[in-house]
Amino acid sequence: MEYQFSQNTKKLNSLLSITYPIIQAPVGGIATPELASSVSNTGSLGGLALSWSDPESAQKTIEAVKAKTDNPFFVNFALNFEPIALFKSLELGVKIIQFSWGLPNKNMIDTIKSNNGIMGIQVTGEASALKAIAIGADYLVCQGLEAGGHVHATRSLDMALEEVLRVAKDIPVIASGGIATGEDIHKYLTKGAAGVVMGSRFVATKESGAHPDYKKALVISKLNDTVLTVCMNKGWDNSIHRILRNSTFNNWETHGCPKVGNRPGEYDILGTNSLDKKIERYSFSAPVNGVSGNIEAMTQYAGKSIQNINDIPSVSELIERILKDFLTLMS
Repeated sequence: MEYQFSQNTKKLNSLLSITYPIIQAPVGGIATPELASSVSNTGSLGGLALSWSDPESAQKTIEAVKAKTDNPFFVNFALNFEPIALFKSLELGVKIIQFSWGLPNKNMIDTIKSNNGIMGIQVTGEASALKAIAIGADYLVCQGLEAGGHVHATRSLDMALEEVLRVAKDIPVIASGGIATGEDIHKYLTKGAAGVVMGSRFVATKESGAHPDYKKALVISKLNDTVLTVCMNKGWDNSIHRILRNSTFNNWETHGCPKVGNRPGEYDILGTNSLDKKIERYSFSAPVNGVSGNIEAMTQYAGKSIQNINDIPSVSELIERILKDFLTLMS
């Protein structure tokens, strides 16, 4: 099948050396090498979240992706945390570096550019887009309030995208937040976006590192089951996040959303991870494979795209379906 993309999309595809303008969100520990490589192997762009990785663990993760794909992938750093694996990523030949929740400093930018790297920056409106452009962003990721996970945005995606496109000029803009279908892609590419980001939709795939109960929860949940909150913030205390409502959130809300230190069950142990490390209630870490315990009460990130998540396919099946639906709308 042939896909006729706009000049904006062709520019993005050329910049990132991809075939399809579909980018996997950097969904924390769920973005395993298997998920990232599977996305990249379709001709889309897979990615890793290395915000909390040291150089040694980042090297193992990057090498694991490289062992599974020859195609490009990106690494993301949320700059509320020190990006201590950034320079190791560049040393290992990663060409696409993406930043969220902050702006890179001059040393980071200079090092990326000196390594012929491509720099993407998450933005939320005109002001942040202009700042990102001024420091040399090669592409912009425009996030809307519909997104799952840690939400930097303060506007709907439609509103934010309009602002960002107005000032981006020839810099490709990628739409992010609540996207899961070929119809969604068609909508935002028609509005002028060069590509789209999908997070929750990729979490609910066979290759995702999410715990099976988390994947099932995404499939059975409906739009109103997500909530934008500050509830699950242990480990990232200044972040707003969109999650599935669960017993932890409902109990906290019932008690009047008390502040940290006074929350019900503040120090409850909900389970353990594969390294036998305890997981406390309100931890910002999502349940991944190998976690045991009360999975329902843990943080399960979900965007508004869950209204269109009805199964758990392989990545290749998902991309084929989405592109088929997109092509039908383009014809």
